Amino acid sequence: MIVTLWGVRGSVPTPMTSDEYQDKLKRVLGQADGADLSDDDKIEAFIETMPREDGGVVGGNTTCVQVSDGETTIVCDAGSGIRPLGQKLMGSEFGKGQGEAHILFSHHHHDHTNGFPFFVPAYIPGNEIHFYGVHDALEERMVGLQVREYFPVPFHVMGSQKHFHQIEADVPFTIGEFEITPTQLNHPGHSYGYRFHWRDKVFVFASDSEYKNPSEEEYEHYIDFMSNADLLYFDGQYSLVEAFIKEDWGHSSAMAGVDFAVRSNVKQIVIGHHDPVYADVTILEMQQDAIFYREFNYPDAELEIGAAFEGDTFDLSD
Repeated sequence: MIVTLWGVRGSVPTPMTSDEYQDKLKRVLGQADGADLSDDDKIEAFIETMPREDGGVVGGNTTCVQVSDGETTIVCDAGSGIRPLGQKLMGSEFGKGQGEAHILFSHHHHDHTNGFPFFVPAYIPGNEIHFYGVHDALEERMVGLQVREYFPVPFHVMGSQKHFHQIEADVPFTIGEFEITPTQLNHPGHSYGYRFHWRDKVFVFASDSEYKNPSEEEYEHYIDFMSNADLLYFDGQYSLVEAFIKEDWGHSSAMAGVDFAVRSNVKQIVIGHHDPVYADVTILEMQQDAIFYREFNYPDAELEIGAAFEGDTFDLSD
């Protein structure tokens, strides 16, 4: 099972500003003082030594996570990150009208759906696109994204074959070799996370949720949902202070993610759904805060903690 992050921002697509780029460039030039940059190999070697916030970018696309085993293509949410995913897929069977994709929706807020009208494989006759969701009226929701008042191409004009699957919370279903279980999370209008079981590996996608004062039953349900995951994608949009200030907005903090991950025996957590106001440096500082939090509160825990970057790939096949 390979998990690839195509969109890791929350709320709205967030291109890097000129000021942010210049700040990054200043840091890079400062590190380059005295470095041997005489050829491409030496330049690449220098780039590999830079801190992650300087050697790459977090990215500004909204939520889209690909899960694949080489045979089956599954996509969690269709935020703006699904557009570059679609471009990548066009180099495979999707470019020949022979592709099949399965799109699972956590919910239908704009930042989780706004990329679908730009998903090129959906325009190619012969491709098959399957849509899954716990919310009702799934087809009507998708059609509504592309009414002529808001988008020039109606949903049903797109050339692919489209199939709609109504699924139920806590009822497992299968796609290829994947057993998938949706679970209700705490978000305005409800959001649903997904637990993927493939052979002996587990990936949990838990975006858009707030974990405010859960009942004992709810708490245990979350623990079961995340238990023994090899990888957990967790909504850590806010700092710990902001999570209190923005109560009931439906998002969480990296610290809450660490608490759940340690108590659920998760191996690795990646914090995503980054706030659009945060620069890359701030996001990496929040990652470090989460690491300090784990070291102080769970000194024996072996949990790996990382901030989500577009393009990150996690191979859980080993």
